[in-house]
Amino acid sequence: MVDSEFSTTADFLNEHREIVTRDGVVATIHRPSSQSNGRVLIVPGWSGTRAGPADLLVFLASRLTSAGWTAVRMDIPGRGDAEGQFAHTGLDEMIAAACSATDEPAHMIGLCSGGNVSLGATTSSKSQELRAKSLSVIALSTLPFQPARSKDFDRRRRWKNLKQYASKAFSPNTWARLMKGEINVDRVKKNVTTSEKTSGGERNLKDSARDIEKELLDWKGPALFIWGSGDEEAAPARAHFEKLHTAGMGSPEATHFHTIDGANHNFYSRAWREELSAKIIEFLNKNAAR
Repeated sequence: MVDSEFSTTADFLNEHREIVTRDGVVATIHRPSSQSNGRVLIVPGWSGTRAGPADLLVFLASRLTSAGWTAVRMDIPGRGDAEGQFAHTGLDEMIAAACSATDEPAHMIGLCSGGNVSLGATTSSKSQELRAKSLSVIALSTLPFQPARSKDFDRRRRWKNLKQYASKAFSPNTWARLMKGEINVDRVKKNVTTSEKTSGGERNLKDSARDIEKELLDWKGPALFIWGSGDEEAAPARAHFEKLHTAGMGSPEATHFHTIDGANHNFYSRAWREELSAKIIEFLNKNAAR
């Protein structure tokens, strides 16, 4: 990002960090102490910030910097420190923001919906005009795009959410937050009782006006997909993207799929995160040499 309206910097042991904002998009740039191998744009999940769940994206950015890469963690419009309204920011707006977040070619890492954003950015007209800025895509815990999600997906998502909320119900902290009004009860109810599909002409913010999966069949860039076996949605998601790859999506030689044994959706364990970062760095280093 250049010509920033605001900038603040800090030096850490093995990296230099800079927080910048432009056109309402806020990002933290991690720069290595030595010459950079290239730039990696990191996109958070649907409702997440550039820090990621339990600072996962900060961890990945630091690991990337230690390996010689420049990492850029961005806030999606309406999330974190970025301008915009959460309720009015959909997948297409997220893709547009990601395409504007760097002025030079970059590899992209996306967590969950951030993976959909990263994949969508690879085929956007703006990316094509700017030398197809996404050099490769690394999609973490990413699910099929909305049109490909079936009733089975809806049932699986509701059951997963129900079990998560049930486990939290036994925590005293949950009840304390409920009494303080810190828990959005309506959102909890929606997550466990309704589908992500919309009706009556209502706009589905998680869907795109484009047929991105169809467009991806003509995209031949390197890609790495990673899930955790402890994520109940991982196996069908992997099968779906493997089918897309067989149909033409991604480089035939440089598209890979990996599942981390036992890992959950957000890779909470330190061991899972170490394996995750190692796989990502290995993939980036190989494709930097291509």
